[in-house]
Amino acid sequence: MILASHGIIASSGGVAFDADYQAVLDYATTQGYTLPSAGQQTLQNQLVVDLKAGGIWSKLDTFAVFATDGNSDFALIDWIRLSDYTAVNSPTFTTDEGFKGNGTSSYIDSNYNPVINGVNLTLNSVSFGYYQAAPRTTTSTNDNNWGIGTATGLWIRPVTPPRVYLNNILNYLTATSLVYNTNQLVSVNRPDSITINVYGNGVLLNTDSTRISNSIASFNILAFRNTTTNYTNSTLSMVYAGGDLTTEASDFYNAWNTYRTSI
Repeated sequence: MILASHGIIASSGGVAFDADYQAVLDYATTQGYTLPSAGQQTLQNQLVVDLKAGGIWSKLDTFAVFATDGNSDFALIDWIRLSDYTAVNSPTFTTDEGFKGNGTSSYIDSNYNPVINGVNLTLNSVSFGYYQAAPRTTTSTNDNNWGIGTATGLWIRPVTPPRVYLNNILNYLTATSLVYNTNQLVSVNRPDSITINVYGNGVLLNTDSTRISNSIASFNILAFRNTTTNYTNSTLSMVYAGGDLTTEASDFYNAWNTYRTSI
């Protein structure tokens, strides 16, 4: 018997999951994907619960947890839209860590376009980011160390100084304090018409108000790629996009870090 009450799915076996996380498991089962272990399901359910408690879940438009002991298909599930990301040219999947680009051709397409699919992400309320398990190891000037991007520009790179671009949403930010470290949640936010904030592991690193764009471009958000010639071989454990999370940045990091350090 399955009962639903207050957003909780309770099974006769005594396991109770949040309804939205249970929906992820149900979707995966329908698709024939290998589910995470029972222990990790409990941790992933808690992640959803913590994101909801922090006011984050309701602001997400797309959210994928690459770090899982489910199979690579499960890792590509969009937990918000209950659809799949698409892995192109075989980025490497490592259990409990995520996907790694090859720096030359592999990437992941979220199949999320903020113009077509955006619900919470609007011109003056933007957040996008990723958790980087390992930074790039190549040195090509065209191998940008961003986590997520669009074909025309939503990207982050360690030039001097580091810069953040999100063409036609954020446009340009000189993020002088952003360091591309292993095990870092990078979150870029636009809370209004004049401000861009960059956070690293929930801590504000930089605020800028220059070159703010006034429109949203219609392109899918990608991981490991920003143009047809710029790729990265960094390793990502999670990517997301949605409405502004400036005030929730610390809670977002805490919720994610609790999960990431428990698997």
